[in-house]
Amino acid sequence: MNTIELNDPYVGEWITFIETDKTYNNTNITDADCDNILYKKVGNVYYRRVLEDSRVDIRWFGALPDGVTDCSDAIQQAIISADKYKLSVTAGKGTYVISKKIYIPQNHDFGMFSKTYDFNESIFLLHTDTTVFESGYYDANGNLVSAIGTDPDYKYSLGIKFGNFSLSTSLNNITSPALVFKDWHQGCEISNISSFKFSTLLKSVNNYYTVFNDLRTSHENNARLGERFIFSGEMNLNVFRALVAANSLVGYKFDGPLRACHFDAVSVEGVTTGMQFNSEINDCSVVNSYIENFDLAFEFNSYIDSFTLDNNYLNFVNDPSRRLIKYTGLPLNNIHLLSTNNMVGITNYGQLFVSTENDYGYGMEMSFNPIQSGSINDLLTDDFGANFNINWKAKFPTYLANIQNAKGLIPGNYSGQYTRGYDGPSGFEADSTISNLVHLKTKIKNTWTQLVYVNIKIETTSGTKTFRGFFVGNSFYEFTTSGIAASGVLESVVNPDGTIDVKRTGYESENIIGITGEIRLI
Repeated sequence: MNTIELNDPYVGEWITFIETDKTYNNTNITDADCDNILYKKVGNVYYRRVLEDSRVDIRWFGALPDGVTDCSDAIQQAIISADKYKLSVTAGKGTYVISKKIYIPQNHDFGMFSKTYDFNESIFLLHTDTTVFESGYYDANGNLVSAIGTDPDYKYSLGIKFGNFSLSTSLNNITSPALVFKDWHQGCEISNISSFKFSTLLKSVNNYYTVFNDLRTSHENNARLGERFIFSGEMNLNVFRALVAANSLVGYKFDGPLRACHFDAVSVEGVTTGMQFNSEINDCSVVNSYIENFDLAFEFNSYIDSFTLDNNYLNFVNDPSRRLIKYTGLPLNNIHLLSTNNMVGITNYGQLFVSTENDYGYGMEMSFNPIQSGSINDLLTDDFGANFNINWKAKFPTYLANIQNAKGLIPGNYSGQYTRGYDGPSGFEADSTISNLVHLKTKIKNTWTQLVYVNIKIETTSGTKTFRGFFVGNSFYEFTTSGIAASGVLESVVNPDGTIDVKRTGYESENIIGITGEIRLI
């Protein structure tokens, strides 16, 4: 085959063209293909540029990485030409000025051939508020148009590898989403992209089986602006890995259902709300992630069918106003907070959960090691339903009863049918200010429609006494060898906050050594 050598006017290098009558995708070359960049015609002979790795360089089309020249049209033409001949795209390293939106065509090929857009660690510089890249498609007339705003496209993209660049701006803030991608499915990956002073780095619409990897975005001076990542439409089997969304109002916003999605090594830092889920969740997890400096780390506003937090670093920075999880009580609720999470700087256990409505809020699974030496008083500041699995090594002296759930009618860890329940001294707090008076404080709310079960043992210097029975209202009925009988040995006192104390009606003749047992609302 004959070859010719020509000097590329933009790159300044000698390039080789080889004689052929076929395009890169093995169709016949026509005069319409001859752009003097990829194809040339000399006399009656066609020549095709010799490529490395089946890639075109955006510089060949006039995109100059000098930080001055507007490269938008040149980059668009390079991408259109690459798509026409099923080629990938690369760039010479440098700074490219962008003034308008550039469309990325779909790669709809069930042969599972990949297409790569590797911009070689270049910088795209904006002096105007615009979207940089948006997914698109060709219409019936061969025109490239945007797919955003249309119905889900059955001709979705497969196997696109996109990234390896930074976004910069001379403006104080870019409000347009920098990247907008729709209908990217199996084998697609968006990776190694960073932005600074962009309110939204990525808007994702109906993308699934996609990997979002090493995407970093922040704003200056700790300004909490924008929603860094916005996801809508279907989200199935996505992987979110090593994402950073710092200094934002919302770090990660999800407006569509998530199914079997996985978050790994994600950063939630310097945010008002870390992750906000506004649609149903099925079988998702956040693991190995860094969560710090948040007002609210996780917000759930719809159904939660299995969501797990595992092996994360959770730093409340000793600020009692910070909350880990806020949810709306609905059927299917199922959140797992595992003991493998490292909670740092938490001042009270009420920071773990906040609920807004609780009719169905019985699906929270909490498992954690003790993080204070004192108590878990005020684990929940609001009434809320949950299942509790306190780590068995936890040694709480008297305060486990301060867990509240089921709208306040079932106290603490004595929730009967709603939780596992615990035996031991954790059903009450013993007031020992008077050495020979049994006075037990509980978090049970006074109710005339439920029974309060009592099973306690009192140890004194002279022996042991046991009291077993139940209260109906303020009347105590004791279990005896002959049956159940009204008894005056214990009384129930209602406190101003509605909780009840259980007291002996008389003093013991000796000092009390210890009290064990339980008090349970039935």
